[in-house]
Amino acid sequence: MHRFLIPLIPLIALFAASPTFAQTPEPAPMIELHARCIDDAQCRFLGDDVRVELELRNSGRNNVSLPVAFLRKRGPAVRLVDRHSGKEKQLRRNPVDGLMLKDLETLAPGQSVRFTWPITPKEITDFALRPIDLDAVFGLNITPERKGADATIIRAKLHIVDGRVGEGAR
Repeated sequence: MHRFLIPLIPLIALFAASPTFAQTPEPAPMIELHARCIDDAQCRFLGDDVRVELELRNSGRNNVSLPVAFLRKRGPAVRLVDRHSGKEKQLRRNPVDGLMLKDLETLAPGQSVRFTWPITPKEITDFALRPIDLDAVFGLNITPERKGADATIIRAKLHIVDGRVGEGAR
């Protein structure tokens, strides 16, 4: 038995020193999230909805399949941060049918999809100090079938300021 053990030791050492392919992480998809205010490029709150255009862009070199209809209907996670107080508020999201996760749309390199998301006056005025000066942080889990640390979440931020003149801004 000792005859067979000796020749195996160099082979075991060779395999132990070589990299294992099972541990190589899968490259993350290069999906970016961009946000812009639609009605006012300076994102001034004028007492109406702040309508935001969210853009998912494939900035990588490979096609990426995403459940775009699911993401569009569910919407982003939106966290408002009052810049006066540092106070934060998480806005509610839409309920959505989990079967929509199976409906994938392929984004080619350089391709993007856009959708509109409103922030209502009530969501802003019930929360923010005056004059309005807040950040809206948008987050999308582009792997919604995964949760926690396994999820791939992309974010974009907008700065919203008070655009009302006179008494409404105070």
